[in-house]
Parts: sequence; structure tokens; C-alpha cells
Amino acid sequence: RQLPTGPRGFAAMVGSSFDAHAPLEGFKLRGKDKLAFVSDMFDRVAPTYDLLNHFISLGNTTIWRLMALTRLAGRKGVLKPGSKILDVGCGTGWVTWFFGWYYRGMALDVEGMDCSKVMLDEARKVNPGAKFTLGDVCDLRYETDSFDVVTTVYTLRNFPDLDKGVGEMYRVTKPGGFVVVLDAFPPGNACVRWVLELWLERVMPRIAAVFMNDPKAYRYLSASIRSTVAVGRVGEMLEELGAEVEVREYTFGTAARIVARKP
Repeated sequence: RQLPTGPRGFAAMVGSSFDAHAPLEGFKLRGKDKLAFVSDMFDRVAPTYDLLNHFISLGNTTIWRLMALTRLAGRKGVLKPGSKILDVGCGTGWVTWFFGWYYRGMALDVEGMDCSKVMLDEARKVNPGAKFTLGDVCDLRYETDSFDVVTTVYTLRNFPDLDKGVGEMYRVTKPGGFVVVLDAFPPGNACVRWVLELWLERVMPRIAAVFMNDPKAYRYLSASIRSTVAVGRVGEMLEELGAEVEVREYTFGTAARIVARKP
């Protein structure tokens, strides 16, 4: 099907969905309504999004990325020389840049895909020679078994339909390839969960106000972090598709990496 290519990309599909819905209501949307809501929001916050994420997590988003995305070659066997990689929800292109820098010499073929045109514009500034594509994770425009590795980092809560998005990532992964997920998840420990909620509800709104013109975007991010599914459920989705799944949690379960091998 023809994808929207105008200045506001998917957000133009149904007007300003972001303005029409409260943050938690926006998180609960599904299908094209969720796609338009998320696309519109990220079009607005793209220039300051990475900085905001850094402050929300006290720098842990960068630490978790480094822990999750290094050592994927060698004995881990996820990345091999010349691996073809799709980064879903690539945002400003950090993962694309990191793979090219950290695994330099491996000639990785990385393509970033996102639903926000403005995010992709930011990504192209950081990675002028890289390939970036506007797309919908629930309707990937690739043949089955196209990529050696499919990654997604801090994106699951933004999927228009989580089951469908995970299924599409698995579909376009080659047999013997891997789906690699890194995300923030609600911690299982009640004390850690209480500290997280205190941070998100009392402290972070003041910091977000400094960096964001529209605090509603922060309220969505906060609500989505606290309301997203548990890491175990995402692992089960991949196992139900036939994957061999390994989960590693970080910082008392506030984040986790899933590595799923497609037999």
C-alpha cells in the first residue's frame, strides 16, 4: 500500500490524534489511531527526545544500550560480518550509528525504520549515509525472512498492536537469525516500582518542563513506562511464534534485553 510521505507522515492519516487524546488514553489506542497518535507526538518532540530520555532514566538508557548491544558478535553469535539488520523504531538513529561505530570492520548492513518523519530527519543528520525508511511495525514492507537481525530499542509501548508488531519483526527475520529487544519494563519488585513511580510522577515533570514545549508528551511517556506489559509476556509472545528466548534484566528489573533466535 502507499505510505504517507508528506511533511507529517503517518500523523496526517487522521489529523492531530495527539491533540485529541489524553496521555493514558493515547497509550491505550490501537491500530491506525495509535499509529497516528505516536507519529504526531514524536514529530513534535524529536529534537529533544534523546536528551529527555537521558534525564528520565538518570543516564541509564545509554548504559542499558551499551550493556545490551555490545558483545553481540563472537561467542554470542547474533552479529556476523555482513549481517543485514533492521532497527525498528529507530528514532534519531542511535542504534544505526552505534552498530557502525562499535562493530566497525564487520561491514554490517543496517536499515533504520520509524513511523515519525521528523525523527527520521534527525537520524539522517546524525548518519548522513545510512538508510532510513518511514514505516509501520505492524505492516512491514519486507519479504518474509529478509534480515539476519531485527532490533528494537525502547519502542514496544508505542506499537499500534504489540502482538502484531512482534509477529511482523519475527516474520521478516531469517531462520537462524535473531530478534533483539531492549526496553524499559514495570519492575516486579514492589519497592522498586514505588521508587520508579515517585520519580516519574513527582520529580521528572519538573525536569521535563525545562526540555519540552508540550509536557503532555512527557505524561504519555511516563504513563506508557508504568503501564506497558511485563518482559515475561513479550518473551512468551516470541516463544509462541517458535523462538528460542533468552532474557536478561538490568537495574532491578526496570529494563531488560530479550534475544530471540528463530530456528
